[in-house]
Amino acid sequence: MRDEQLTIDIIECMATSDNVVRAGLTPKLRDVDTLVEMLTYEAGPASQQLLRPTPFSDSEEKTDLLYDPPIDEFSVVRVSLEKEGKTKHRAVEGPSICVVTKGEGQVSWGDDKEEVKKGDVVFIGAGEGVEWIAQDGLEVFRAFVEVK
Repeated sequence: MRDEQLTIDIIECMATSDNVVRAGLTPKLRDVDTLVEMLTYEAGPASQQLLRPTPFSDSEEKTDLLYDPPIDEFSVVRVSLEKEGKTKHRAVEGPSICVVTKGEGQVSWGDDKEEVKKGDVVFIGAGEGVEWIAQDGLEVFRAFVEVK
């Protein structure tokens, strides 16, 4: 059997917090009793814990997938475009932070237009529709909040 290397990319998005409770692996204050008291245990198969994405834009190619956790703080859209692909996002009523994880392309909103490449971060203000255009493929993760 041949050894094959598996590459997995992970993006993590977290809400801000100043209430960290530690239980180990740190020289900082550990409060195991408080951590155990606040945990909730729910038995079930791993498949129940998966956050299944849903389409975000009207694109038939399903290039934009929404990951919408059961919290109010944020949602994340993954944009994945092939060479010269493009997609448009509706305006969201809150700010967005976009991280380009692969490729190169262009993002435009309102009167603004920016060239982007892997490693770039883009801020998009509330109420702006957005268009993404790939040059030779493009992957972007857009974290946003819908202000109610």
